[in-house]
Amino acid sequence: MSTFPQGWFVVAWSRELGPEGVMPLRYFGRDLVLFRTEQGPAVLDAFCPHLGAHLGHGGCVEGNAIKCPFHAWRFNAAGECVDIPYATKVPKQATLRPWPVVERNGAIFVWHCEQGSEPGWEVPTITEYGTEEWTPWRDNCLNAVKTHPREIVENVADSAHFPVVHRTEVSHFENRYEDHKATQITHGVAKPPQGGTDSFQIEATYFGPAFQISHMQGVLESILLLAHTPIDEGHLDLRFAVSLERTGPRTEQFAEFYAENLRLGFHEDIQIWENKVFRERPRICEGDGPIGRLRTWYRQFYERG
Repeated sequence: MSTFPQGWFVVAWSRELGPEGVMPLRYFGRDLVLFRTEQGPAVLDAFCPHLGAHLGHGGCVEGNAIKCPFHAWRFNAAGECVDIPYATKVPKQATLRPWPVVERNGAIFVWHCEQGSEPGWEVPTITEYGTEEWTPWRDNCLNAVKTHPREIVENVADSAHFPVVHRTEVSHFENRYEDHKATQITHGVAKPPQGGTDSFQIEATYFGPAFQISHMQGVLESILLLAHTPIDEGHLDLRFAVSLERTGPRTEQFAEFYAENLRLGFHEDIQIWENKVFRERPRICEGDGPIGRLRTWYRQFYERG
């Protein structure tokens, strides 16, 4: 079994990569470079095939190519060397691995598959994103969380941890699985870390193993994008962004408060994730959620390709 699952992974927020921007990345145990050309964002393996310079450290974008900081070789988004300023012929093997990239919903997604297969599904569009009726994303990134992505995904099926970890009373809990999608439907009453209570209904869907879109109705209606991308076998970056439906002049202020409650809530989970072990054969009891069904669904992202 490969180390990392197959699917779409968020590697940056769109706002982080300006025109002609260049960012070094470290994901899936590999060094990558993210850059924005005139045609949009692109991701390549980072080390120049010439003498090994990292394109993300000192490289710059010219038109639709990134230029190596060492000898000015230029590579397009397909990983092809398109120019060597001091040579009349480009070596055939002067290429870099390109990674499929989609920019959507204010985030930049990369398709990861160890076998190199093409994307198996599309990143859905959040129709509310960027409209006047909804606040801009309040986005966060919690770096180098010491856990495996499967630990986060298992929250889909783990109803019993909500009252213990998050002080949330659950009155209805349901899971649905369909192809690459896993959906959790939850009704209950939450007690956020900063106080108060909120009666809520959530429909949260994973699209593959690495990102989830949640629609929540409570004090206000909100949308949450949650994404986790493995750095190596034991660490990941956890990103989340929230948008609230505008209902009055105080919505923006409440959005900041709401985003901070989410951040504190994730830290409650992180305290558990970073100090636990993964049980391949857990002792499940009556009252636990459908953890076995969730694990069966999750395994498909290792078996395809």
